Amino acid sequence: MATTDTSTTTDDALLSMTDVTSGYGNTTVLHDVNISVREGEIGCLIGPNGSGKSTLMKSIYGFADVQSGTVQFRGEEITGRSPQENLAGGMSYVLQDASVFPRMSVHENMLMGGYVFDDDDRAAERAEELYDEFPILGDIRGQKAGTLSGGQRRLLELARALMVDPDVMMLDEPSIGLEPRFIDDVFERIEQLNDLGTTILLVEQNAEKGLSVADRGFVLASGEIKFTGSGTELLNNEEVGRLYLGG
Repeated sequence: MATTDTSTTTDDALLSMTDVTSGYGNTTVLHDVNISVREGEIGCLIGPNGSGKSTLMKSIYGFADVQSGTVQFRGEEITGRSPQENLAGGMSYVLQDASVFPRMSVHENMLMGGYVFDDDDRAAERAEELYDEFPILGDIRGQKAGTLSGGQRRLLELARALMVDPDVMMLDEPSIGLEPRFIDDVFERIEQLNDLGTTILLVEQNAEKGLSVADRGFVLASGEIKFTGSGTELLNNEEVGRLYLGG
């Protein structure tokens, strides 16, 4: 029996999906998905490989095709809105795959995150603000991004996504490919960003790690939401543990 958490509705959610069926072209991946995340929360999606977690994120951001249902942000329907419009509208998305420009410097990568400003001075000023938050990046701002460690690249991706000062940051597998010592650093940074007011929706392969920082968790399997609850509720749910947490 799936846990059901009805404390957040689309009326009080910052970001929500209602009865969304989506995929790519004629291929359907998600079926009647409903999720909602309040302002200031961390939401975490877990589930087996191939369950549709990345497709869910891409359906919100405009990289996948929503066939039916609605996506809402700040009470406004954004179903099918382009990624560029979403970025300009206060949403940022860090993809699962490495997305730095390896031949560009750290600083040039940062400025690329502010291209929507159409104002070089404003972008440079915002980058300086973020170097205060990410001093390790400020120290290596002239270094080519392709020479960075996995942990440094992930921090650069996080910082670059903050260039637009987003209301919502979407993170697809932030710990993937990282050494254990860098995973803790990345999750500490995620919690710090949330403490500063950024609402976060993340997909995480390390389910226990993801749920441990989440206010709200969603278990996705075969393109459907199977369980919803607080991160703690899902961590303590025996069926979720047996099926999805390896215990």
